[in-house]
Amino acid sequence: MEVSYELTAADLTAFQWRGVNRSPLVRRSRRNTYIYLFLAFFLMSLVPAIGSRGHIIYLRSFNYLFLLTGFPLTAGLFWMFERRMTRRAIDTLVGEERPDKGRIGRHTIVLDNEGVLERTLVGETRSAWPGIEKVEQDENYLYIYTAPGAAHIIPRHAFRNADEANAFFEYALKNVS
Repeated sequence: MEVSYELTAADLTAFQWRGVNRSPLVRRSRRNTYIYLFLAFFLMSLVPAIGSRGHIIYLRSFNYLFLLTGFPLTAGLFWMFERRMTRRAIDTLVGEERPDKGRIGRHTIVLDNEGVLERTLVGETRSAWPGIEKVEQDENYLYIYTAPGAAHIIPRHAFRNADEANAFFEYALKNVS
């Protein structure tokens, strides 16, 4: 099976964005950030309830309003800031790519019994099926991963129809499993 297509900067950006949002390491880091942020707001909410000797004297003085408004507001701002900085970093990295270097531009992917062959303007790469990590798809792309963070990105619009894209995906999936 063979498919030829033009890989654009938008395709690379979509792949990087997908990787950031699906990475277990990034998810764990985000979760921990929100936990620490909540704990900080929780402890700051306790301050009005602490007496002169350091004992909690009035639990009714616990500042729920501070916790219930400050934490979501700060978490939301952090979420927006983190997304913006991530998008900016991805755009910077993808902006450094040049069409004559092999990542952006014309690609041809050939699937055969031996593995995956990719041809670009600058060369060819062959990966045997045992060297393929996994095969995934979403609504816009097929991905043939050669490493946890590296994949052949195949836009669905490169195929004549959805059946052809599904057949390509099924063939790759069958050979990886």
